[in-house]
Amino acid sequence: MTNPKLLQLTSEDKLDYLEKIKKVDINRKNMILKILGPKIESMIKKGNLNSVEIILIDDIAKLIGILELYPDLPTNMVKKILFALTYFIDENDEVPDIIPNYGYLDDIKVVEWVLDDVRDQIDHMPRA
Repeated sequence: MTNPKLLQLTSEDKLDYLEKIKKVDINRKNMILKILGPKIESMIKKGNLNSVEIILIDDIAKLIGILELYPDLPTNMVKKILFALTYFIDENDEVPDIIPNYGYLDDIKVVEWVLDDVRDQIDHMPRA
């Protein structure tokens, strides 16, 4: 299996993604969440999930959990999460998902980047 550490997000990638995050429409949240289920289901139905795909699905579940557990997240955090979910949904992103053993490497990096950032921000949010 391919090592997910082989692919890294560059500073340039992150700047590009931050610009795209600004354009995310949070009103599309429910539509994005509806598409996620079938995408994950199709991955599971194919069977033989590799370690990257398993971690990716787990991290996607964590992002969804954060959306559910923290309904009052700042808009910028919701946009980041929705960007990561949309990136995962897009089969023709930087590395097309259909490429065996490599297709989800970019997805996992984007999702990890957003998850780490959101977790860090949640840790610093004042508790009610």
